Amino acid sequence: MHINVIVRAEADYTEEILKGRAGESWAGVDHGVVLLLEAGIMPEYSYGDFDSITEKEREFITRQLDIDPVPAEKDDTDLALCLDDLVRKGYSTINVFGATGGRMDHTLGNIHLLMHEALRTKNIKIIDRQNVISLLSPGKHEVMRQEGMRYISFLPFNDETVLSLDGFKYELDEEPLGFGTTLTISNEFMNDKGNVDTDSSILMIQSID
Repeated sequence: MHINVIVRAEADYTEEILKGRAGESWAGVDHGVVLLLEAGIMPEYSYGDFDSITEKEREFITRQLDIDPVPAEKDDTDLALCLDDLVRKGYSTINVFGATGGRMDHTLGNIHLLMHEALRTKNIKIIDRQNVISLLSPGKHEVMRQEGMRYISFLPFNDETVLSLDGFKYELDEEPLGFGTTLTISNEFMNDKGNVDTDSSILMIQSID
């Protein structure tokens, strides 16, 4: 099963995304619930402590659906609670919008969620105007170029990750990558797909300028 998640607005992009995916399933996190309702999309699920919305926005939400805010003081972020619950509900492909571009601690935390034990085997993408961020599990993968994206980068989460790349401008043959390396930043597809073989989970980012 597939579902989209929206967390916050991204200037000149959120409206385009919501309009283009209006017929799909959506979940809202905190202010994302307001964005969905304003776009005429009824979220299937809502999550968060709703500490980022105004009283007027809260009234707008509660006129249309019941919400059950989690406590503001909690162990996990709103997005972490959302993704964990959606995976438990059986969703295996999840596109997350509005999870980057704000506070850096939240952005990095959201990206690191891809490595969470309960989430790492699912097809979860964090998408913004310039990037599509996902996690590749150990093994061989045929990777397709995302529409409009020019660059592709690979960032190891584990020290001494061994990576092979074929079908890219810069190819690798069982290259050991240390944590923090920039060797695999700003590669490019030669065509519309490439082959990746990694012995450890690795972050893949497709980007435009």
